Amino acid sequence: MTTMQPLPGIRIRRLRLVGVSRNYDLDFTQDQRVRGLSVVAGAFSSGKTAVLEFIAYGLGGKRHPRHPEVLRKVRSCLLEVELSGEPHVIERPVGEPSKVAYIRRGTLDSPPLSKPESRTIEPAGAPESLSALLLGHCKLEGVQLREAPSRGCPVTHVAVGALTEHGWGDFSG
Repeated sequence: MTTMQPLPGIRIRRLRLVGVSRNYDLDFTQDQRVRGLSVVAGAFSSGKTAVLEFIAYGLGGKRHPRHPEVLRKVRSCLLEVELSGEPHVIERPVGEPSKVAYIRRGTLDSPPLSKPESRTIEPAGAPESLSALLLGHCKLEGVQLREAPSRGCPVTHVAVGALTEHGWGDFSG
């Protein structure tokens, strides 16, 4: 009998924005498993780009959406991910973009399976950075990350991709 090894990589399970009076949740799972394909769709000005920007922020991006409503109502960004098949929660405060992320084993709705670990955002290549941890789960240890020359480019213009059961697929051609 062959034992299935968890696939390396990052799979996004859920996004939770912790608010002042309520939480805002997005679930990318079906029957407790990451969906084969997730599509973020909605009406004009309904928050599609904000969702992608918050996912990028949870994964170590420098900025989150700065809309007045976000700054008034949201206090933290929680991103539940699978890292090499194991559930983890990445947390970053909302307001002034934070210089650290806190990551713990477990899910959004379960008690923490580990004490939250602080990971720096910059420099991205530092061994204690969030980027180094995430790259390690993608089997890309030691890859040097550089700042893109086009600063301020929204996450939606960087690449066209799809979130599949195997992780992000790049279809930018």
